[in-house]
Amino acid sequence: MTVSPFLFWMLVFLIVVFALAFAAALSYGLRQRVRMKRRPNFSKPPIPHVAIDTWNEIFRSTGLGPNRDSEIAFIGQAGALASINDTETWVLGALAKTAKRIFEFGTATGRTTYVMARNAPDGAAIDTLTYLADGNETYEHNKNDPDADKWRKIALGESHYDHFYYEDTPVAGKVTQHFGDSAKFDETPFAGQIDLIFVDGAHSYSYVMSDGAKALRMVAPGGFVLWHDYSPRCPGVFKALNELGRELPLAHLKGTTLVAYRKPA
Repeated sequence: MTVSPFLFWMLVFLIVVFALAFAAALSYGLRQRVRMKRRPNFSKPPIPHVAIDTWNEIFRSTGLGPNRDSEIAFIGQAGALASINDTETWVLGALAKTAKRIFEFGTATGRTTYVMARNAPDGAAIDTLTYLADGNETYEHNKNDPDADKWRKIALGESHYDHFYYEDTPVAGKVTQHFGDSAKFDETPFAGQIDLIFVDGAHSYSYVMSDGAKALRMVAPGGFVLWHDYSPRCPGVFKALNELGRELPLAHLKGTTLVAYRKPA
């Protein structure tokens, strides 16, 4: 049986077209697979993004705005260094209103300490921890921490203060200032006693894990732990909290970089 030249070349043409199409599809598929491997999977956030007014009853909306139970004595962010934003200030101040014991990892300027002390009830006690202003030798990061040297410099830069915002104010008597490396801090005297804990110390992965573990041992039943700077821009914080979020019901509060946990009562 003979095949006409026309049919022969038509068959060759179709085979070539099919081969080229298959090669192109295979190449595209491989490129997409590589992209998907490199791309973070945001179809389901590592930690749920939760509206503040649905996260806690104190922040519930009245339809006209936040209810007055969340009203606080407030001082804004403008001009503040190493500071939380205004929404974050509001959240911490409102939670402090019913907290008798508060602990803060990372004093920095003491502005957040002041806001919590200012809003905490009479008789409340606030303990806050920072490095010694000249205590460079106390910081011992893990060499495997992402950008370890960068975050070491930031941590020490934010702890060079030897005078704090809350000092010489009517609420200074509520505050006890602690100095030292949080990784070496003995949390046992505070175990199960703290109503509100704010973790905003060194941002390297090993320190966030260490501070977080201590905070979870310190928090009282029904108490709150909040971490600051949950963002890919702070890879140590982001990684540590994403890992913790697989074990605990954490919430990323919308409009903030706060991640919150409430211990069952």
